[in-house]
Order: sequence, then structure tokens, then C-alpha cells
Amino acid sequence: MVRPVLITVALVVVIAGAIVSALAVYDFWRSGPITTYPQNVEPPSYGMGGWMMGGCPCMWGPTQYAGGARISIERALELVEDYVSTRFGLGFRIHEIMEFENNFYAIVIESDSGVGAFELLVDPYAGVVSPEPGPNMMWNRKYGMHYSMMGRSVEPSADMPIGPDEAKRLAKDYLSRRYSGAVEVLEPTTFYGYYTMDYKLNGEVHGMLSVNGYTGDLWYHSWHGGFIRELELGGDEH
Repeated sequence: MVRPVLITVALVVVIAGAIVSALAVYDFWRSGPITTYPQNVEPPSYGMGGWMMGGCPCMWGPTQYAGGARISIERALELVEDYVSTRFGLGFRIHEIMEFENNFYAIVIESDSGVGAFELLVDPYAGVVSPEPGPNMMWNRKYGMHYSMMGRSVEPSADMPIGPDEAKRLAKDYLSRRYSGAVEVLEPTTFYGYYTMDYKLNGEVHGMLSVNGYTGDLWYHSWHGGFIRELELGGDEH
């Protein structure tokens, strides 16, 4: 009798520990990264968006690059290409890469569908490539963190109750209430569960934000810093 009781107690302890760890991870990512929001911009809603399923890009190890000076956007693109090809092979394309003060940002899309797969950041000095926090992890219903952890019962779809035009309207309404200048929201990239879009303020690229395609929640990408430049790519497969 002692042995079965000990086994039962051990299983309970293991399960309890796993639950506590999962809740801690979820709470950390739900709260968003520790950042300072732009002047006159209040933190938007960090809606939970749903528990994620699919091939999660959020737990991959970074690619290291030895260097002390700031790397070029061309070098950052090479690092992203290597990151994607090493971990996934064919089937994905780098759609665009942008340079900001704090990091490089890249969108990776599926080659066959053209739907956004995931978003990546590159450290401008260390060259470390890593998944972007925020919607990329929390709202992505095919490649996001929670969906990967929990498994999925329904195949993710890029068709969402909130369409791209409505997402743009929600984004513009939010930004217009936070900035006094002229706001222009650019065409969004559709991901599985959300949209990400750049915007201009007084004619200049100023930042980006995401809109949940199911709840309409907004998530401002506050970690980039000032915009520097962008490379629009021709869609070659990497």
C-alpha cells in the first residue's frame, strides 16, 4: 500500500508544479514586455487572445553573431534568412525587414498561403535573432506559444470575424486619440489570429501595432524605438 500512495503523491506534486509553472509563464507574457510607452500613448489592452496551438517559434534558441559595432540592415536580413532556413527549411519567406533604434524587425510569411507566420527581432549589436514578444507569442493561433503548449483541436484560419479594414479602423481610432498629428494606418499583414500594421504620423513612419482578429484588442509595439529604414523584399523563398 505504501508504494502506490507514494507514486500518487509524487504525481500530484509533479502535476501541481507543471500547473504553477505554466501559469507563471502565461502571466509573464500576458502582462507584456517591460517597456516605456511613447509620449501621450497609454498602454493598450493586453487581451489574452486564447491559448495557443501549433509549431511555436517562441521557444527557439537565438542565433549568435559576434560583433561589437551596429550591424547593417543587410546583415540583419542575412541573419534572419539563416534563422528561418536552419529551423524550418523551405516553405517560408521573409516579407519585410525594418530597422529601428532598438532592433531590427522582420515579418516571415508562409510561401504557399502568403499568410503571416511569425515576427522576429534582431539585436542591432549582438546579432541575436529571437521571436518578437506580444501578439506573435500571445495571439498567433498557429505558431504562438500557448497554442503550441496546449495543442490544437481546430485548424487555424486566417479568416477572422474582424477583417483587415475593420482592424485598420480600430487602429486609427486608437492612434488618433493618442496623437494630435495626422495619422495614416498602412495595410496590415494578416497572421493567424491577428493583424500587424505600420502607421505614419504627419507623413513619417512612426511605429506599429497589432489588432486581435477575434476580440479587437490592441497591442502597441512599444519596444522598437524610432524608425530608421525598411527593406521591402521581392518574396524570394528563404
